[in-house]
Amino acid sequence: MRSFLRIAIAALFLVMARAGVGFSEVDQDTAKRLKDAGEILPLETIVEKAQRKYPGRILEVELEEKGNRLIYELELIDDAGVVWELTYDARTGELIGKELDDGP
Repeated sequence: MRSFLRIAIAALFLVMARAGVGFSEVDQDTAKRLKDAGEILPLETIVEKAQRKYPGRILEVELEEKGNRLIYELELIDDAGVVWELTYDARTGELIGKELDDGP
C-alpha cells in the first residue's frame, strides 16, 4: 500500500506540474527545480501531513503561484463523502486554508 501511495503521489505531481494549473503556471521543470533546491516541500510530504489530520482520498492536487507565494491545493473526500479543499504553503507546509468544495 505504501509503494502504491508513492506511485500515486508521483503521478499526481507529474500531472500537476505538466498542467501548470493556477494563477501562474508551474511547469514540470520549474516544480522539480524548486523541490530539488529545497524551495518547496515535496508533494508527498504535504499529502502525508494532510491525511494525518484529514483522513480521506485525494482527488486532485495543484501547485499554484498566488502573488509571491507558492501553494499546494489538495482536494479530498472524507469518509463521510464530504469534499474538502485544503491549501498549504508549499515552502513551509503550513495549512493556510480549509473549505468545503461546493462542486461545479
